[in-house]
Amino acid sequence: MAKVHIKNENKTVEIPDGSNLVDLEGKSSVIFACKVGTCGACIATIVSGAENLNPPGDVEKMYLDAFGGGNKRLLCQTVIKKGEVTIEY
Repeated sequence: MAKVHIKNENKTVEIPDGSNLVDLEGKSSVIFACKVGTCGACIATIVSGAENLNPPGDVEKMYLDAFGGGNKRLLCQTVIKKGEVTIEY
C-alpha cells in the first residue's frame, strides 16, 4: 500500500500501489471537480516523494506550464507508483 501524507490536514491516507490520487476523494478534503485535468481544482504542491509518482502527461504539462509548474501536480492526473508522497493543497 502507498501512503499519501496530506500536510495541511495532518493526515495520512493509504491507497493501493499504482492508484490514481483521485482515490483520495472522500478520504480527504481535496476537491476533485472535473477529474480530467482541465479545471485545476485539485492542484497541489508535492512536498516530498515526487520520485514515487508517474511523470506528468501532456494535458497536465500544458496546464502546469500555464500556472507556474515547479513542484505542482494535478492530483486527478497523478498516479502513485509505490511508497510515500507528501502533498499540500
